[in-house]
Amino acid sequence: MTAELSPAPLLKAFQESYQDLVRFIARRTGNAQDARELAHDAWLRLAERTGSPGIDAPPVARAYVYAVAESIAIDHLRRRQRGAERFAATDGPPPEPRTVDVAERLSHRQALDAVANALQQLPARSQAIFLADRLEGASHAELAAQHGISVKTVEREVMRAMDGVEAALHRWRGDAAVPARRGRRRALSALLGVAGLTAGTGLWQAWRRTLPIFEAVLATAVGRIQVHTLPDGSRLTLDAASRAEVAFFASRRSVRLLAGSAFFDVAHDAARPFTVGALGHQITVLGTRFAVDLGADGLRVAVESGRVQLRSASGATRVLGAGDIAHVNAAQDISTTSSVDEVAPWRTGWLDFHHAPLGEAVARLARYSPRPLSVAPDAADLPVVGRVRVADASGWLRLLPGSLPVRVDGVDRPDGPIVITRRP
Repeated sequence: MTAELSPAPLLKAFQESYQDLVRFIARRTGNAQDARELAHDAWLRLAERTGSPGIDAPPVARAYVYAVAESIAIDHLRRRQRGAERFAATDGPPPEPRTVDVAERLSHRQALDAVANALQQLPARSQAIFLADRLEGASHAELAAQHGISVKTVEREVMRAMDGVEAALHRWRGDAAVPARRGRRRALSALLGVAGLTAGTGLWQAWRRTLPIFEAVLATAVGRIQVHTLPDGSRLTLDAASRAEVAFFASRRSVRLLAGSAFFDVAHDAARPFTVGALGHQITVLGTRFAVDLGADGLRVAVESGRVQLRSASGATRVLGAGDIAHVNAAQDISTTSSVDEVAPWRTGWLDFHHAPLGEAVARLARYSPRPLSVAPDAADLPVVGRVRVADASGWLRLLPGSLPVRVDGVDRPDGPIVITRRP
């Protein structure tokens, strides 16, 4: 586990409390199977907070670890409840319609007016981008191309609008102060307090469609590969040291790959397109099984069956079929090839390299290594060809000097870093 490699007080407290922490989360969620996954999510959040003033003192650190774990457990229960509500069986008579009294209708109308006023105060471009993003499901890449701006600028415009709407709702509720932003998503339905209301207004119905009915942050630790079954029956296999965000809406399904690699087996649903975003690029599923990899040299998409449409951040598009591989480089150029090799061989414990730079190959292997791996700059560009069994990475490293002019130091030690340098 990566926590064992860091002396930071927060991560040390996590390591020392790991087993107790898993049991703590299991008691909170009632699910021992999910507890280890949620503990790894806690580790990722703690890693982001390492070095923050006031929480690195050992007594405080342990309390903070448990506070983070409890917060993640609560978030998990809320997501599970939302998913259960959305995908629950509908057998039996329909529920009685909910009666909304006049005072409640007036209160909700005032909330909608607050939202409308907040949107009207936005600059024209910000308003257009926000409505297209939230109501029409337009991708950030499409909006960037349409307005002649970068994807990052589109993200800032959407976040700016969300901040304005949230501030307006807090003022409507009478909150003394608007709390600081925490995370990318806001539970606006909680602010409104009317998750099941059908007020009969076009604005409210449109706004409800923008709220996710299921969302999750998925992450794996070093050396761990995990399969997640999504509420629609799709399966997402997440490679080691990888991270993704999942959000399902009434009219669309989306995943953002933030780090590492993932393999998707997507359930067909013509009414709800399935898209994967990464590095500002977007993959739209046309019914398929495919893999997405993030690397130092850009984005790679490989299709096992079916078809996908790849749209780069620059607006270039390609349709890929079974056996096709596409690569988007830093200049946002798309190149395509075909291959009969297995797609995402890491799912079965293998890594394939075809003239890959040694630095890239070792960085890929590092996702599974409990020990730090590094390559000297003068050896990083040496080409690697071959198949590596992840479970025997040390054996491959020992044999490496036989095929490349390199020296591997530290591979025979039980711990510490492994360093690859070029042989004179």
